Amino acid sequence: MGWFVYVVFMRFRAFINSFRAYAWEPSDFEIAASVGLDVSRIRRFDLNTSPYKPSHWLKKVAGELEELAVHRYPDTSYSALRRGLASYLGVGEDCFVIANGGDEAFDIISKVYLEDGCEAIVSSPTYSMYRVVSEIMGAKVVSVPRKVGFLDDVDGLIKAVNNRTRLIFLCSPNNPTGNVIGRDDLVRILNECDVGVVVDEAYQEYGGESSVKLAESYSNLMVVRTFSKAFGLAGARLGYIVACRETVDVLNKVRPPNSVDVVTLRLAELALDDVEWVRLRVRDTLAERSRLVSEISKIRGVRVYPSAANFFLLEFLERDRDEVYYELLRRGFVLRRLEDPALSRCLRVSVGLPEDNNALLDALRDIL
Repeated sequence: MGWFVYVVFMRFRAFINSFRAYAWEPSDFEIAASVGLDVSRIRRFDLNTSPYKPSHWLKKVAGELEELAVHRYPDTSYSALRRGLASYLGVGEDCFVIANGGDEAFDIISKVYLEDGCEAIVSSPTYSMYRVVSEIMGAKVVSVPRKVGFLDDVDGLIKAVNNRTRLIFLCSPNNPTGNVIGRDDLVRILNECDVGVVVDEAYQEYGGESSVKLAESYSNLMVVRTFSKAFGLAGARLGYIVACRETVDVLNKVRPPNSVDVVTLRLAELALDDVEWVRLRVRDTLAERSRLVSEISKIRGVRVYPSAANFFLLEFLERDRDEVYYELLRRGFVLRRLEDPALSRCLRVSVGLPEDNNALLDALRDIL
């Protein structure tokens, strides 16, 4: 008997035809197959995650699994997590919106602030998810190019605001350039722009001054943070927004009630009780970043940009960026290529474990 396929034409939104989706990272298995290597030879320097897995938290949770109430929904208010975060950051426990990772936090914010005909401003180049969530809501994204050295053009950001503007997205430290925005510059934007200001602090534990304390004073400030980076819980998916009580109440109107599972919540509780371990791993990562930057800077034809995060940019002055990328890929090293024209000669490097960093250094020296 033959098989028949019935095609049903669905009435999806017209903008989907031209929408530029977020570029998902391929898996280790996909990469290995594409270059003919065993998957064990793939070394990821493209993900910006911590190379340190918190195995002791996992062992603790493993021993508690039978006691976890997985047959029930989690506490919709996430009250225990909010108390832990309030202690960690020194702000009130009513100042948090809990989300399934930072990306869901951006999605929640966009649903509250954006709609057809309005605008969102980004400081470009930056994290592409700001564009994605804005365009999905029908907003136009206005890109303000960064200045020399990838510093935020504060004057340009302020001048770009008009009566259609609803949000300004800032990233500090910025992904992919590693820059931070100064407190005075942020306060100026908050004071002069009567719009929502989102500060993505996904990498803040690695460097830069946090703006969470300002959130209690400025109703237009929303700070997005995550457990995915310094805390080593990228696979568990947990992020949060810090904002004043009035803004939190509005954001919670569109927040999904149960998007964070009970296992992840328990991991977060253990993490907040063990912040010293996180700080030690951050220290180790920053030491490795300094060593990598120092050694790569000695290679002819490569410029290394300073960074306050657990990653940095390499600019290739004498070789084609894509040639270097594929030479490394054929040896199992995966770096991040970025689409922005301002980064056409650059690759982003996440700091890994010392042995992996040494192997990358050897490969770069050999290729260049």
